[in-house]
Amino acid sequence: MSEETLCRSKTLVRGLSILKACPGSWSGLTLVEIADINVLAPSTVHRLLSLLEVQSFLSVDTETGPWQIGVSGFRIGNAFVRFRDFVGQIRPLTIGLSDHTGETVNLATLAGNRALFVLQMESENTVRKVAPLISLSLLHASDTGKVLLSVPNAEECSQLMEQLAYDALTDNTPQSKSSLTKDIERIIEEGRFYDREAHVEGMQCVTAPVFDELCAPTCMLGISGPMVRITEEVLVGHGDAVAQTANQVTQLLGGISPSQRSAHD
Repeated sequence: MSEETLCRSKTLVRGLSILKACPGSWSGLTLVEIADINVLAPSTVHRLLSLLEVQSFLSVDTETGPWQIGVSGFRIGNAFVRFRDFVGQIRPLTIGLSDHTGETVNLATLAGNRALFVLQMESENTVRKVAPLISLSLLHASDTGKVLLSVPNAEECSQLMEQLAYDALTDNTPQSKSSLTKDIERIIEEGRFYDREAHVEGMQCVTAPVFDELCAPTCMLGISGPMVRITEEVLVGHGDAVAQTANQVTQLLGGISPSQRSAHD
């Protein structure tokens, strides 16, 4: 490899390293911070930042100084989002969670004012809870729906809750917007939700959100099973496993969890 080629290769590697560092902070990074992270001289970083800015891979706030991903960088990231095989990528993790808990694992997304089930790993136990794929679930009456209600912003969430009929499926089903709001606030605070017979009598569930690249919940991952197996102690233990797996899915898909966002702010 010629000296000129080697020099160009080093420049490319350094530029890519800078590009990789910038999404790590929600509010952007200053030149000095980028230099420290990449162990490079500020003068070298300034030259590379200028090149990346010209190509629109990065942009800078001229008043406050932080560098952030630019239009070209966004397009590349968005291409990954469009073409990733969402279900195929996370299937091994859902299999692992089902094997670990012995219960049925569900993945659902928000579809209008219902929860849409798009992936399921059935428990091998004879007694189990199964929601057919592509079936819809009431948002207010299940852990699935409640977690998905934490997806929109406060105004959108309020509008969705106004559309619900609040039919009582069991004695534990929320029957008002105020009681449902308390459940959603608990999800946002704890990062998971335990369903104790709110949807089906004798069945308990626990669900956690999966976050996208904008730190917004994009879908939910959960397990469900009968109370004869899922006692209160077991339910809490399954909650830890579900939350950990949901975090792994977030990482796998290039998402950012609230804890990561806080750490980088």
